Amino acid sequence: MGALRRAWIGLTGQFAWRLRPAHMLRSFSRTEQGSALDMFAAVESTDRRDIRKKYFRHALDEWRHAGIFRERAREVAGPDAVESGREEAGMLVEHGIVGGRTLFERLGERDFLAFVFVAEADAVEQFGVYARHGLLDAGTEAALERILKDELFHVSYSKHELDRLSEAEGAAAARGAVRRIRWSRFKEGYLRLSRDIGHGMSSLWLLALYGLVLPPFRLFARLEAPGWQAPPTEARSAADALMSEA
Repeated sequence: MGALRRAWIGLTGQFAWRLRPAHMLRSFSRTEQGSALDMFAAVESTDRRDIRKKYFRHALDEWRHAGIFRERAREVAGPDAVESGREEAGMLVEHGIVGGRTLFERLGERDFLAFVFVAEADAVEQFGVYARHGLLDAGTEAALERILKDELFHVSYSKHELDRLSEAEGAAAARGAVRRIRWSRFKEGYLRLSRDIGHGMSSLWLLALYGLVLPPFRLFARLEAPGWQAPPTEARSAADALMSEA
């Protein structure tokens, strides 16, 4: 599964980084910003004082990473580029509080740590694929190198804390949490892909309808003179008769 995922990242990255690099960077920025919100919520929700400091440091790292990606996106797009407000609204929908509950509250501490571990490990793998395929310009690659140092720490501490939290139940409990999170992320990814395919297909069908099906009917439509037109004589006589009867 890892090799298949890396191949998919490399294939899609070939197009994404060449066609829409600023969009990719803004997307990373929104993801990091959403992760920061999740980590700040974990600081408030956890009962473990020993891990609260790590959550807080992680949140600050993610917030700083969001700024790095956002600034790099502006450099790539140019000073006249307009950022999409719809994209920012999407970040608020996909991250933070959902249904009145934070990610930490929905998952519980063990699965939350598993989520952090899986998400950070996947990010490190993803950035590594981009670098190996030479998809990044020099400025973006330098920015990723700064960020990767923090990401590696996030992978390390989340895995350590997950194992420590699961000590009483054994390593199987930690592995089970990781499997649940990977399956959940796979389903969410599948649903996002299905949604995007649906949007693309609906756009194609509408384009075909308005571009190919409807235009021929215009050839058979009777052309009318512009402006206001007087009603036919028969219609005026009927209207006058009705007015006279009234």
